[in-house]
Amino acid sequence: MSPSFGVIKRKTSGFFQDRKSSADSVQSVTDKELLEIIENEKKILEKDLSTDLEPIRNSALDCLANLRESAEELEEQEIKVENPQFESLINTSKEILITSIKKESFIGSSDIKNYEDAIKFKNNLELLVNRFGQVGDSHNKILNEFMRKQINKLKNEFDNLSSLLKKVTKVLSVKESQINNCIACKDDLILLKQKLGERKDKGDRLSELMEERQIIDKNIVECKREYEDFKKSDEFLNGLNVSEKINDKKTEIDIFEKNILNRVSNLSRPITKFSYQASKETQGRLATVQNEPLEIFNDSSQYLQLFNELKKHVLEGSIQIKDPEKTIHQIDEIVSSLPSLSTNLKNLKKELIRLESSVNFKNMKHLEDIKMKTEMYEKYRSENISKTQETKESIDELDSASELLKKKIEDKISEITNTKYSILQ
Repeated sequence: MSPSFGVIKRKTSGFFQDRKSSADSVQSVTDKELLEIIENEKKILEKDLSTDLEPIRNSALDCLANLRESAEELEEQEIKVENPQFESLINTSKEILITSIKKESFIGSSDIKNYEDAIKFKNNLELLVNRFGQVGDSHNKILNEFMRKQINKLKNEFDNLSSLLKKVTKVLSVKESQINNCIACKDDLILLKQKLGERKDKGDRLSELMEERQIIDKNIVECKREYEDFKKSDEFLNGLNVSEKINDKKTEIDIFEKNILNRVSNLSRPITKFSYQASKETQGRLATVQNEPLEIFNDSSQYLQLFNELKKHVLEGSIQIKDPEKTIHQIDEIVSSLPSLSTNLKNLKKELIRLESSVNFKNMKHLEDIKMKTEMYEKYRSENISKTQETKESIDELDSASELLKKKIEDKISEITNTKYSILQ
């Protein structure tokens, strides 16, 4: 008889009594120790299973030996048939039955040592019962008519095998769920260990990210301090002063050029009418005045002559416009101011070139490098924050999953061993 479940519990829980809490009767164990408890429990259950199945297996082996012996006896006996036409059919059925028994009546001689062996034994026995049933049913009807005594002997052994299969199934049904619980608990424990290992890796990564953040923050502070210190230096202030003058000069040139554009645009209608009657060469210069007015400063004498021709046509009336006096006044303003305007524009551009050449680009580049370095560290910081948040969320998920799995294992092992355990982490 297999030992009672209570005896098994006492065996498995006795290994770690030194950890037992007198307050709540919960034993604290490591995952390695709990794995030993589960494996030990499974071995005890398997030993009980082997003990229960051993006599059944021996009976099955005896039954198969009897079948082979009966088959040999049947093989030696001759069947007397009154009607010769049935003799061939009867002998064929006899040969098939004998051959099948001799070939199939083996189930393996190895002992049942574990759960896997027990399942294999049950499956093999089930195959034998099904196989003999198929062969026997197809040939017994014929042989029963002529060899009833011998066939009944074989049928009794077949029935014995079927009865033994039922016993095996019953024994397994009792122990199978307990052993499967051990297997499932062991698998869960291995999974928990993996999750705890992953959690440790994530924790180490989080520590690395926190250290990286400190270094990044320190670098950002240093860059900003360097940037502010440099902005207070004489080199920067001087450069800033020059930069402001450059911007002022560019603004002055821009205003100057817009003034010229406005003056020329006021003459767009007279210029267009003049181009209708002008030569191709004159039309080209007129198009330049309209489309690129600032080009007049590159060859002011040529364009002075062009504006004088335009004035002449307006005075002569060959160009019909609404207010000729106003137009003549606008042309005179351009003609009279063009030389001085040309000189002023050249002076402004020379001054701009001089200012730009005085800029210390090395200092400006240094300032830009500091700024770019700061932006780079701020980008690293943003990436670090995202990775840190992702890692924290992963850790929270692992903690939650591990806690649920831990409780599942502790509940299952309590059910298996009737002892409460708490897994140390």
